[in-house]
Amino acid sequence: MNRFNLKTYLPILFIAGICSLCSCRDDIQENGDGKLVLRMSIAVPETSSPDNAAAIDSKMLADSCRVRIYGSKSLVRYYKGLDNMPQELLLAAGDYRIDAVSGDSVAATFRTGYYKGSSNINIKAGSTTTGTLTCKIVNTLVTVSFTDELKEVLSDYEVTIASSAGSLVYTQQHVDSIGYFILPSNETQLNWTITGNSDGGSVYTQSGTLQNIKPATKYALTFNYNETGYTSGGAYFNLTVDESAIEKVEDIVIYKRPDITGDGFDITKPLAFELNAGTETVILVDASSALSSLIVSGDKMQAMGLPANSIDLYSATEDVLSSWKNAGLSYSYTYNGNSEVSNARIVFSETLMKSLAEGSYEIAIHASDTHGKEWTETLVISVSNAVVLTQDPLRSDIWAHHATLRGQLLKASSEPIVFQYKKANESAWNTVEATMGESDVFTAEITGLEAGTTYQYQAVCGEIASATVATFTTESEFVIPNAGFENWHKSDNVWLVYGEGEEMWWDTGNHGSATLNVNVTTQDTDIKNSGTSSIKMASQFVSLFGTIGKFAAGNVFAGSYVGTEGTNGILDFGRPISSRPSQLKGYYKYIAGEVDYSETDELPVGATDKGNIYIAIGDWTSPVRITTKDKNIFNKDDEHIIGFGEIVPDANTPGDGLIPFTIDIDYRSYDRIPTYIVIVASASYYGDFFTGSSSSTLWLDDLELVYE
Repeated sequence: MNRFNLKTYLPILFIAGICSLCSCRDDIQENGDGKLVLRMSIAVPETSSPDNAAAIDSKMLADSCRVRIYGSKSLVRYYKGLDNMPQELLLAAGDYRIDAVSGDSVAATFRTGYYKGSSNINIKAGSTTTGTLTCKIVNTLVTVSFTDELKEVLSDYEVTIASSAGSLVYTQQHVDSIGYFILPSNETQLNWTITGNSDGGSVYTQSGTLQNIKPATKYALTFNYNETGYTSGGAYFNLTVDESAIEKVEDIVIYKRPDITGDGFDITKPLAFELNAGTETVILVDASSALSSLIVSGDKMQAMGLPANSIDLYSATEDVLSSWKNAGLSYSYTYNGNSEVSNARIVFSETLMKSLAEGSYEIAIHASDTHGKEWTETLVISVSNAVVLTQDPLRSDIWAHHATLRGQLLKASSEPIVFQYKKANESAWNTVEATMGESDVFTAEITGLEAGTTYQYQAVCGEIASATVATFTTESEFVIPNAGFENWHKSDNVWLVYGEGEEMWWDTGNHGSATLNVNVTTQDTDIKNSGTSSIKMASQFVSLFGTIGKFAAGNVFAGSYVGTEGTNGILDFGRPISSRPSQLKGYYKYIAGEVDYSETDELPVGATDKGNIYIAIGDWTSPVRITTKDKNIFNKDDEHIIGFGEIVPDANTPGDGLIPFTIDIDYRSYDRIPTYIVIVASASYYGDFFTGSSSSTLWLDDLELVYE
């Protein structure tokens, strides 16, 4: 048995302490609480795959990581996504168990593995406890390769590896790709099947079973042509299996980036002062290792009265630091070598801040540590004799054609408050009245904006404008690719909803039904709204020998068909988007048949079938995985959904042609930005449950996203 080495792509150090919960940053209070320093790593198996992207893997694993901290009786902390794990955390003295999982827990995937880790710690009052937790892979890993001898006698060869829960198809493009399998409990075997075509066009196949399969183990399968091996259909194949235990051989800790915050204020928002009314301003820099530099820079620092426009506080001599302190900027730094925790404090004195002339000052704080991690935050100081201050808009307030402008009242005034706004490349300002809200913040809603366009605005009180001008860019209008379903091509008996050589955006269940020589979704050049064609989704029973098969709903969806488990499909719903449409419009025709196949009480045999067209906008970190075998279907109440809308046709549409439809998108949240759009249409609403009518048909054409 060979060792399969690991390379740790994503070990992250988390520092948790009491600092955010008490006024003292350096002392642990003797009140029964303690500070935890947790080193957590995710050990990712290295791969020889040329298209491996460790950075992408790392981000996905970081986003999907879930950390749970249990006390003696129950769960006391839960964090989803490593970025949401606070750097400082207070725990009462006692015993704890920390569990963490990360990655993709599906039965079979080429994307990434599934990792678990657990650690027990004891927190002592008034002291620092260091704990370690390593998440290790739990999958069975499988690679497939083909020898040159086999390539000489077979073409279009592929290998299917399957458990009872899921399968993967390895083609010639998957050489060196790692397949990740999670076997059901008490199952210890994987089945394999190789198929291919000889030079004469004959189809050859060979199957077998791998026994005693273990988790955290890699199986490298090599398929070879050998005339002395076993035979099937006139071809000779043999299989070599190299079983390698996955063992971690090095423990590399990649530390979390430095954290730069304002003490008592949000550093990501402008800090506003009236003229001659500035106060002491403190910047805190926390890092999970020793700093290597701490640079403060800005093109107006000398105008502020400081010695230069840039300084590396970490490497500066005491004499230099003394001269800067006399000018109004002081610095202190502590480092705990045992816990590898750094704390820096940058202070802009009250005297300095009161002396600033009217205007806006941008000061960048850039921290680097000894492990190569770095981060930059920019402090914006706005000094004005004006009554109002322009605030930057929230990203969620910026839509394609409307936006919310924000400002702050600095001192009481009876003068009217308005906003002036314009396109960035224009000179004339437009004016809109402001509405006063809580905490002296006022807003205005502006409409009629152009999509994908940069605008500027400023708050104005009476005749005096804020010294700060804010900028924003409206969302672009995303256009659905192949929205008229004009472009198609056929590949291996499967009709695909995109032209040959084009990028796929739509996919269908044809990949599954075509295994039985049926395409349930096709191009229709007779019934259409415009152009040359529409898409026709015809539900039907797809059978082998007339009786063996499954009911298949005609369908189309934004996403990709991943694979087939027996007669069940594995789908990924969703395509990237970052804008927020208000409606989905298009044209459709529906024929509602009588249900003749049913596997759910929701729609029994004899009832009238109904179709479905829906759209969802959400902030998923990856496409939504659908597995029909275990009824893991799209959840319309998913917490990631930002906006949703649908229509459910339940009767024949009038006339012979298509009729228009409009789906209003109901937004459940207005402060979140989407990452994916899901559009699904099906001739049978319960098609995921293999239920519907073999005579139900749905046509779609000319889809359009509408933006307000």
